[in-house]
Amino acid sequence: MQTTLLRYTDLPITDRAAFELVCARHGFAPAHFDVSVHADPADPAQGRLVTVRRGGWAQSYYDRQGQWVRQFEADLTCRFFR
Repeated sequence: MQTTLLRYTDLPITDRAAFELVCARHGFAPAHFDVSVHADPADPAQGRLVTVRRGGWAQSYYDRQGQWVRQFEADLTCRFFR
């Protein structure tokens, strides 16, 4: 399986805008996080794996139609990245 590694700036504009809004709502800026996206171009149905890191903490989310942002916000609400 060959995957493509993407960064935050490579995400669709809708994902970036949603991520920025969630960050702002919780007192963060997108620069506080390292976001990487692994996608398998041979199997687009598999979706993407989005990994968000901050300091020593990391969480990965399987993305299907932007759901990773909602899961990320739930982690921020629970103070996972604090």
